[in-house]
Amino acid sequence: MDKPKDLLSNQSPKAQGNGGENVAARDHNNRGVLLQMNGDLEGARAEYFMALEIDPENATALNNLGFLIAQEGRLEEAIRYYQRTLEIDPNRTMAWTNLGNARAALGDMNGGIEALRRAVELDPRNVLAWDNLGRLMMALGQLSEAETAWHKALEVAPTEAYLHTALGTVVAAQQRLPEAIEILQEAVRLDPNSAKAWAQLGIVLFMRQDLGSAADVLRRALAFAPEDVSARHHLSMVLLARGEQEAAAKELERILVLDPDNVPAQLDLAIHSLSRGQLEDALRRLDAVLKEHVADERARFYRAVVLDQLNRKEEATEILEVLAQETPGKYSERARRYLKER
Repeated sequence: MDKPKDLLSNQSPKAQGNGGENVAARDHNNRGVLLQMNGDLEGARAEYFMALEIDPENATALNNLGFLIAQEGRLEEAIRYYQRTLEIDPNRTMAWTNLGNARAALGDMNGGIEALRRAVELDPRNVLAWDNLGRLMMALGQLSEAETAWHKALEVAPTEAYLHTALGTVVAAQQRLPEAIEILQEAVRLDPNSAKAWAQLGIVLFMRQDLGSAADVLRRALAFAPEDVSARHHLSMVLLARGEQEAAAKELERILVLDPDNVPAQLDLAIHSLSRGQLEDALRRLDAVLKEHVADERARFYRAVVLDQLNRKEEATEILEVLAQETPGKYSERARRYLKER
């Protein structure tokens, strides 16, 4: 999406030579930008419409109006403004960027990628387009393409910590953990207050089984962003791996305060209760998960284990036999093994 400097009007190509009207359209657009930046969307909308009354082909005002409408969640309407912008000025890279973002947000990933690629073809220094292209490629599992996009962004903006964080994340996803750690260490050096960079570094340290460092780094991330559920869940996993079960359970309980419907935390707490022999508590948690997620294999397997330990053998056997006959996977295999070893 446009940054403030990109929103200011430079006049539409077809409006040159309109004298006072052109200047007036520019001024209305620029007032709209200031209002939009200050959160006055209605005032900004009025200014953009006034600019377009004076100059209906003012590509900057059209793009800005589309951007405002996208902020309100009306993405299909925003796309029409971006498309009109590009009919007037096909080389406007920020309109291509905004169009790509809107298409992707509506689920048209291929259309989003196509538009973002056009944006960076027109302006290889468009950091926002490279970043968004990287995010789309990452979401699609195209990791090498995502990595290339973030490298391109960093060629233009080498001191942006968030780009190093993104690059470190995709490098880690390709299991190049030492390289990812170096990249993420650079991210926190550039921005020591970035909770996201600290959290991602902690996750990668955990992946590398450096449990002591991972715990310290994740706690640092949580000092900046106490409501970061992902960082807190990874901290709980680190603590479990270190044998600190009670400390891990406390982190999981904090997650459920922040997000009462968090399934992984509820499941982990159920397993913690099971390991401590608190079978009724484990069953309560598992039933809560299965009420909303009836097909969850992990919850079904552990519910069977709890029922078995509660001496509700028939119920446990029924669940395990169904699991064992399902498509081969981690918990179908565990169900078969459990039935065999009972």
